Amino acid sequence: MKQFSILILLLFFTAGLFAQGFEGTIKFSRKNYFDQTDYMYTISHGKVKIDEYNQEGKVVGTMLVDLKSKEVIAINHDRKMYMDVEANESAKDLSKCESFKTTEKKDIQGYSCTKWTVKNDDFKTTGEYWVVDQPNYFFFKDLMDALKRKDRIALYFMQIPDNAGYFPIMGKEVGYDGKVKAELITEKMTRKKVSESEFSIPKGYTKFN
Repeated sequence: MKQFSILILLLFFTAGLFAQGFEGTIKFSRKNYFDQTDYMYTISHGKVKIDEYNQEGKVVGTMLVDLKSKEVIAINHDRKMYMDVEANESAKDLSKCESFKTTEKKDIQGYSCTKWTVKNDDFKTTGEYWVVDQPNYFFFKDLMDALKRKDRIALYFMQIPDNAGYFPIMGKEVGYDGKVKAELITEKMTRKKVSESEFSIPKGYTKFN
């Protein structure tokens, strides 16, 4: 009976670690026809901070996201102000999306990845994703749900069944003519302990109503 009780405790402990998922930082860039923007995710215990950098490497904007409550706060560092953000669902009709989880494999930055694709005849584009095989990134789906992103790279990924826990380390939208319309590239993922202070509004900032 004692051994059985210890086994149950170990199972609960292991399940808790698995549900917690990734903690640390993810640096990535978004590219399109016109420019490139660099971002940093900071993730810990149901919270995500998204920093946006300018070309000089300065943080110009931040979003604080509570994955449980779905509350989003946008911070403008130049004006030292912050505001609540209410995200709305996309009005795009995605009913013609067809998703495919291929068996094509590739190592990216030391992670074993599998290629997933989504195509949509209405928009005449395809989403291509290299997804980390280990389903330990539970924050990502919740983050997309909270932000309700409107770009097709995000929208297409959310149409893929059973995507919870998976993270697209690379993703791009490609037209049927072969031209890349937009691309997301993860540059570095670092697992580390994150301080709760990372998700606080800086002192001296005022709320914009």
